[in-house]
Amino acid sequence: MKFLKVMVISLALVVPHFSSVAGDAVENLKFSGDLRLRYEYQDKDEKMNRGRARFRLRFNVKTKIDDNWSLGFRLASGSDNDPTSTNQSMDDNFSEKSVWIDRAYAVYKQGDFTFTGGKMANPFVTTDIIWDSDINPEGAAEQWSFGKVGYVTLAQMLLNENGSSSDAYLVAVQGGLKFEMVSFNLAYYSFNKYVENAPASRGNLFENGTEYTLIDFLVKVHATDNISFWGQYVTNSDANKTNTTGDKEDTAIGIGFSYHYEDWKLKVKYADIQPNAVVGAFADSDFGFGNRKGYKVAVERKLRKKVALAVAFLDTKQSTDDEKEAKTIQFDLKFKF
Repeated sequence: MKFLKVMVISLALVVPHFSSVAGDAVENLKFSGDLRLRYEYQDKDEKMNRGRARFRLRFNVKTKIDDNWSLGFRLASGSDNDPTSTNQSMDDNFSEKSVWIDRAYAVYKQGDFTFTGGKMANPFVTTDIIWDSDINPEGAAEQWSFGKVGYVTLAQMLLNENGSSSDAYLVAVQGGLKFEMVSFNLAYYSFNKYVENAPASRGNLFENGTEYTLIDFLVKVHATDNISFWGQYVTNSDANKTNTTGDKEDTAIGIGFSYHYEDWKLKVKYADIQPNAVVGAFADSDFGFGNRKGYKVAVERKLRKKVALAVAFLDTKQSTDDEKEAKTIQFDLKFKF
């Protein structure tokens, strides 16, 4: 009987607290999302030209639990479990389309320290040379900010749990310094047991014991409020000479330019990504993953506050031998809500 009394008293004290927390969480719910309608036409060597009507739908939910904790998730469209795309092609005779869990995460923030766990937005300062913009890694990330001067980010990401052999995982650290017009970002990515668990080569040459330990140096320059540049150099220190070319094929370089004037945006990118410079399965899918070089030009015009029209053109080919050229043009109508 005494134990029962203790339980009742404890519940009487605790339940109102949790009810209050739950009430605050519901009250703090925030919803947002976006819809993109796209027509894409591709002209590829050795393949039939292809035109596709596609859409991307994403729906975000966020809430603040208390002064330190917040939660969120995002649902997204997509035709398969490819981590580099949430596009859904309009096909299959009007069939229903899939919805996937794109993000599911918790965030703890205390002063200049932030912890994020779950399936999260990419925690690294990066470009799509290494990480496609649709990649949402899974695991944990810790970040320390030093005012507006700089930051350090640690990450422990799970790639594949393997019941018959060692698991594949990523350990990474990135640091950066920020100044008024320029920032410097240096990252170290160690992909462990990746090759034997790789979902697809995506341009990589898995030959002679090559693994993936990347060193990434990224510089961003904000010349004016409307003009910015970036330059990136990536090398894979665990690449070995390949049977295919006789070289390590371990380097990627990229440069970019963006211009923003009133309702117009212009972005230009050039990249040369050798076959073993980055993990191809996580690189920019529109560009062609790894072992690609070429350029992308994108123009966007805002039509309304949350409506925009965009056109992008990509011209790429294999980095190693200038073959398998691909030209892609994309027309996008974008909505935010």
